[in-house]
Amino acid sequence: MAQVTFYNNASNNHVFNPALTQLAQFDVYFKDQIDVENPDIYVQNDASIINANYCYIPQFGRYYHCKAVGDVNQTIHFICQSDPLVSFKSAILASPAVIARNPWKYDKYIHDEQMPLESRTVRGTFKFPGNHFDGNNNSYILTTLGSGSATNSGDNT
Repeated sequence: MAQVTFYNNASNNHVFNPALTQLAQFDVYFKDQIDVENPDIYVQNDASIINANYCYIPQFGRYYHCKAVGDVNQTIHFICQSDPLVSFKSAILASPAVIARNPWKYDKYIHDEQMPLESRTVRGTFKFPGNHFDGNNNSYILTTLGSGSATNSGDNT
């Protein structure tokens, strides 16, 4: 025997924290071996769960997207499919990962072919009045302009 809690899920199927409204809870008996990822559930016919589209089976520790496909002999038949995002949410959040792309927070110094960037270089040479730089002292003046923000590249040269 397993306990099944039926919900109405108002969220998209790919949401990490779905908006669930609990509809009912039933004890069910599995007659045969059952596929844990795609179980078929038969529950007593009850008007409160006819619109259920989500369920939880604590015995399997999984949440499921479910769909009522018909009623047979005063029972409602639900076809269910495991929702791994919600079922394994804590393990997913605890796993270390390297994120390849993030459109909201990114490092402009890491090349990304899908992010359009524009880089311009402006050079100019201006003659000083007089002959301060007649070639005898071999002096140069270099002026650079930028954002003024300090960057730490780890290079101390």
